[in-house]
Amino acid sequence: MSNADKTTIKVRAYSGDANIVAPRNNLTEEQNNALELVKKTAQFEEEKKKSLEHLKTIEQLQASLKQEQANSAEMAKKIAGLEAKVKELSGLETKAKELAALEAKVKELTEVLGKISGIAATGKAG
Repeated sequence: MSNADKTTIKVRAYSGDANIVAPRNNLTEEQNNALELVKKTAQFEEEKKKSLEHLKTIEQLQASLKQEQANSAEMAKKIAGLEAKVKELSGLETKAKELAALEAKVKELTEVLGKISGIAATGKAG
């Protein structure tokens, strides 16, 4: 080992009161107030900036909401129109079923009438 490694350094212990706080700076009260005012102004400006950003976001969301409401109203009109068409088609379907039943009845009556005509023709011949 070298001599430098063997050397011991002695440091004096602090003998003063540990509760005494040394002044942070040498500013006067007026300078401290001015510094505090500058800090508060900077905070205010930052909060103002954030508030303006939030206001822009709110305005964008309001515009988006109005657009969505307009789209919803348009969709409601389209749905109402489609529901009216469905009801109309249901009515047409019912009428088509009634018409098919009437056609079946006409066919049946035509067959019966043909049989009657055949019987009548047989009766005249005989």
